[in-house]
Amino acid sequence: MAPSAKSGQNDSKHKTQRRYKDHIVKLLVRGKLSGHFPQHLFRKLAPRVCVPLKNIVNEEFLRAGHIFLGFTKCGRYILSYTRDCGEDDDFSFYTYHLYWWEFNLHSRLKQVQHVRLFAGEEIYNDLYLTVCGWPYDQSKIVIFGFNSLLMNLMSAENYRDIYITIASMPSPHSCHACCPQASTPSASNGSGGCLEHGYVLNSRYQVVYPFPTFQPAFHLKKDQVILLNTSYSLVACGISLCRGKEGKSSQILYTKRASLSHRTSASASPNTSAGSPERQSTQSKLVPTPLSPRQSQTVTRAREFAADLFRRAQGDAGGKEGPSKVTIVNDRQEPPNCPRMTQAEMQSCSTEKLTIGQSSTQSSEETPCLASSSMLPSPPPTPSTSQEPEQSEPGYVNYSCLHYCLQSGLLEQNEGGHAGYEDDKVQLAFTVTDLKGRSLQLVSDPHDGQSVRVEQLTLDFEYLINEVIRRDAAWASQFCSFSDYDVVILEVCPDTNTVIISIGLLLLAFSPSEHCRPNTYHSNLQVSWDLNTGVCCTVGVGDLTEVKGQTSGRVWSSYRKSCVNTLMKWLIPESSSRYINRLTNEGLHKGTSLQVLADSDRCTWIVL
Repeated sequence: MAPSAKSGQNDSKHKTQRRYKDHIVKLLVRGKLSGHFPQHLFRKLAPRVCVPLKNIVNEEFLRAGHIFLGFTKCGRYILSYTRDCGEDDDFSFYTYHLYWWEFNLHSRLKQVQHVRLFAGEEIYNDLYLTVCGWPYDQSKIVIFGFNSLLMNLMSAENYRDIYITIASMPSPHSCHACCPQASTPSASNGSGGCLEHGYVLNSRYQVVYPFPTFQPAFHLKKDQVILLNTSYSLVACGISLCRGKEGKSSQILYTKRASLSHRTSASASPNTSAGSPERQSTQSKLVPTPLSPRQSQTVTRAREFAADLFRRAQGDAGGKEGPSKVTIVNDRQEPPNCPRMTQAEMQSCSTEKLTIGQSSTQSSEETPCLASSSMLPSPPPTPSTSQEPEQSEPGYVNYSCLHYCLQSGLLEQNEGGHAGYEDDKVQLAFTVTDLKGRSLQLVSDPHDGQSVRVEQLTLDFEYLINEVIRRDAAWASQFCSFSDYDVVILEVCPDTNTVIISIGLLLLAFSPSEHCRPNTYHSNLQVSWDLNTGVCCTVGVGDLTEVKGQTSGRVWSSYRKSCVNTLMKWLIPESSSRYINRLTNEGLHKGTSLQVLADSDRCTWIVL
């Protein structure tokens, strides 16, 4: 071979190596900026950090059906779970147990803790499981499970069961309070009196179509708080451990409740000055604003139309009405000159029913769809009620805070371990126990010892939808009722305790050109929810898009795609330390298995 040809091959080889190095450097820089390194860069790890699973776990556990999920975020533990089903496959139900295994590179796995998941629930089919934790709070983990069937086998209704378990993590060091007489951590499993490492919360609720999704990157973005979409409300659950009589100083949710009430009462005082434009904008969100001439005309037409409907319902539609006859609607006298509709149009419109969201202290009444309360103005606050702090709180939220303590000795099952109401539209019901399933006692106030605090701040979707449309929608005069909605969390800011949600709506509204009968439209609302005050502010209201021949499934699919596009457009990657560790059994349901259990932060792999 000629020297020139050999030198040419060497130059080509050096260029290829240089391009490869440049490519690696670019990927590393990109990973440093985004906070995540591409995993394909580390597919070939040194043998000393690749450990076969069969070498570190006893074969008896593998035969027992342990399904290994992966490492916890701290890298200290490996999680596995088992699912047991009775002998009778037709009527038996599943039971799930989660196991913590302490991992050391040069020794076998050591089981340090296990809990029963979703205790007290009868689960009749296999569950999709997601195990995850918060960005920085590593004292507990969340296990989210849902049934894979769209139709529940025990009912003809179209709903899906959701199961939640929140369990405390085992102590990373030897904890004498957990088990004073135990010589090894493997012997401690809730037999001692330590509440910090020994509590479990379980809950179950049902969601309906369109089934809301669970995205840990948003639902767990704020430490110690989990956001749960129940299809009817968004529940912010704050789980924390109180040491002694901390009171409200360490409250996680609704921390500015008192200051909000004071500010609202002050705004109603006649001696209060106007203040800055920002303050006026804030006050306008808290107290009713006077109606503009256009809004007054819209409200008048709506009241007239509602009055005519009530007259027809009372059997007066066929007779003549003199000019002196009036109808009472919402304790007000209404004029008789209302628009007329044919009987067929009345029947067509009455097939749609509006469910008006009520607060937890109000009774719910059925209202004709075209007589929506969102079309009627709210009466101005009287001086006597505007000075009361309770009246200033948002009507679309509900807050509760409960404390649970662990008593010494054997605890009997009692009602104290049950938190919440039966109606999950208002509040979720939690069962609080120790690691062995013994109920914790409900206490009215924090006491001298440790207690688990369970806070719930609930946002009522239907109440909020009516409020946003009535106050901020340009098409409020056309609106009749909404038939369905879907809520997606767009962003959560843990520093300001703000949640941004998007609400997709299927609704009935009149056409701008004619008011003979309503049509079906789709729209969306963007709302920010302050977890400190409970107050919601309208970020944006979409236009009305007429739905022509589309099924609801197609509408919701298109809506969620638009939400994903919005998220991807404005997504800012989290830092490498703030990411949310997420482990699932999705591969099991797809008939596959994980190849490795990877701890990318510490570059350690367990080969399955």
